[in-house]
Amino acid sequence: MQIEFSKIAQLTLRNQIEFLEMTWTNKQIVSLLQDVNKVTLDLKNGKFNQFQRYSKDIRSALIGKKHARMYFRKENENKIRILLFFDMRQNPEKIIDLLR
Repeated sequence: MQIEFSKIAQLTLRNQIEFLEMTWTNKQIVSLLQDVNKVTLDLKNGKFNQFQRYSKDIRSALIGKKHARMYFRKENENKIRILLFFDMRQNPEKIIDLLR
């Protein structure tokens, strides 16, 4: 399975890391990146359906000590697109705007 990160996913992951750099320690950054790698590996191994359903075709996983959520969609049988990384402390209505 091929995993592709959207531009918004790259941007929101970078924002998460920058936030952690300013307010926390490297330990939290490492934890976040380990979670991203684990979810990505699970997706590559075909475990898409094990993750929480957000909508008909979008699933998500809690990462980074449950402070962030990673959203992804199965584009076809061979590709999954990572859509977004969302800080759970934000207004949840922002998710809809970011996923457009």
